[in-house]
Amino acid sequence: MVTEGRRPRNGRRLTRWTQRPLTRRRIPPRLGFRYVSDMLTAALIAFDSPGAPLRPAAVARSLGSLVESCVQGLIADALILAAPGRGLDGIADEAGCALIEAPHAADGLAQALKAARRDHLLLLLAGFAVERGFAEEAQDFFAHGDASRARTLRLAPDSLITRLAPGLARPVGLIAPKSALAAAAEGADLARLVRKIRGADLTTRARCVL
Repeated sequence: MVTEGRRPRNGRRLTRWTQRPLTRRRIPPRLGFRYVSDMLTAALIAFDSPGAPLRPAAVARSLGSLVESCVQGLIADALILAAPGRGLDGIADEAGCALIEAPHAADGLAQALKAARRDHLLLLLAGFAVERGFAEEAQDFFAHGDASRARTLRLAPDSLITRLAPGLARPVGLIAPKSALAAAAEGADLARLVRKIRGADLTTRARCVL
């Protein structure tokens, strides 16, 4: 089931989680990339892990980390995917997101692909937040790289092994065309999607906010 969140009075999304005015602005030329507008639908995957219930505050923090991407024109709209009865209606309403309720993450993702307004999606596990520089790096590859190739967002190294081999860090996000996700998504969780689609790793990382 898809529930549309109420738009904030100023007409912008995700305003609940920041004090900055969400006025559309162009990226200064000194950052070295062209401005690309509204390329992504963000889908926050907010399902509980076994033995580790997801707190609503973690969902809010994950959404808050995407505000800069919204300000910079990278993210056009956002969805929250969750099991029914998780009490995320208020967060979705305040942030201006659509809430998609489904019994399993794979079912929620299938609905998200139908509801997404853009041809590319950012999938992000709730409980993780993108680090600074994410919007700039994503803008850069949309402007200058191969936008048809998926990009994987990994957790910042948190052990000796992942510091020595950052590619072994847990994948917590994925940017991919809707068509590629539709072809690979049946019954797949995020980790399986990353293995199926085989995208390049982003330099920017994510941090845990559980």
